[in-house]
Amino acid sequence: MMLVPETKTPPTTTDIYHHSETIWRVIIDIITLSVLLTVSAISHFLIQPFTRGFFCSDTTIRYPYKGDTVPIYAAIILSIGLPIVWMWSTEFAKRFYFNRYPKQVFFTRLEFCGEKVTTITPFVRNLYILTVVFAYGYLSTWVLTEITKNFVGELRPHFLAVCQPSIDCSTLTTNQFNSYLQFGINYTCLNTDSGLVRDARRSFFSGHTSPVFFGFGWLVMYIHVSWSWRHLGILGHIFQTGLAILGLYIGYSRIFDFHHHWNDVLVGGIVGSLLAFVSFKFILNWRHYDPDFLPYVVSDKQGKPNLPLDGGIPINILHGTHRISPNDDLEAHGSNQNYYNRDRNYAEQDHQF
Repeated sequence: MMLVPETKTPPTTTDIYHHSETIWRVIIDIITLSVLLTVSAISHFLIQPFTRGFFCSDTTIRYPYKGDTVPIYAAIILSIGLPIVWMWSTEFAKRFYFNRYPKQVFFTRLEFCGEKVTTITPFVRNLYILTVVFAYGYLSTWVLTEITKNFVGELRPHFLAVCQPSIDCSTLTTNQFNSYLQFGINYTCLNTDSGLVRDARRSFFSGHTSPVFFGFGWLVMYIHVSWSWRHLGILGHIFQTGLAILGLYIGYSRIFDFHHHWNDVLVGGIVGSLLAFVSFKFILNWRHYDPDFLPYVVSDKQGKPNLPLDGGIPINILHGTHRISPNDDLEAHGSNQNYYNRDRNYAEQDHQF
């Protein structure tokens, strides 16, 4: 008997995506971000924190009041501006200089009530997704920080210097000195600057550290997945290390400025880093936002599909994506081997930034 060698069936080329997106998703994104921003502002400026008392024997709240080495506006500008400018600059460079985006343009179709409003290129779509997910994670970090500050009401290290309590601890008996003094019963604050006194009750956790660690943590991960290390050597790692050092310095400054206890800074850094990881890994889904991983989408204008560069990695970020099954009729989508070979050749080229 003659053995016939087994013939392997070539991999199917039917991993085709046709993607349409309703404009309501954009509207919902805007509403969601607006709600988060509003809640954060109300919590920061209007909600009164929990009013706790103190012990005269507590030496952790006896430090003098100092200004900010890193003002809050500088922390916000750094934690928002650096990631946004870096991401947009990188995406523009990949699109217009390094030609990392697909040569055969595909479109995401934006619809309203089933009618096409416009078409969006992968470049615009990626910029939108990167920016919106970053903004969502950043504002979520702020909301969590502000709500926690008001619920806990921990006293800052300079609380006594700011509050100027009506009671003189040096005149108290030993029993009174070690007793818990309640606000409004045992003491009041003589400082007439109510905003400063209110802020002195919002130590836990650091409102500098959490957004800074979110922004810098996000940017460290973005650099890791979007830059080609073999072309940069250790340059990319130097940028990442620099961001980590800058974030730590901002956190340390809150301690030596007597605005936070060490545990406030530690928890703020953990919360910011954790939310950055969750946002980048599970909401943005870092393996799928980049054109090297995104499957091509059928273009309404061209009528011919482009195929995924990697054989069809499933994506989570394209809400509403429809994958055509191998049994579907590909002729209706204009699929042919020439397009497949062309895209495969392009995928094998080294166009990494």
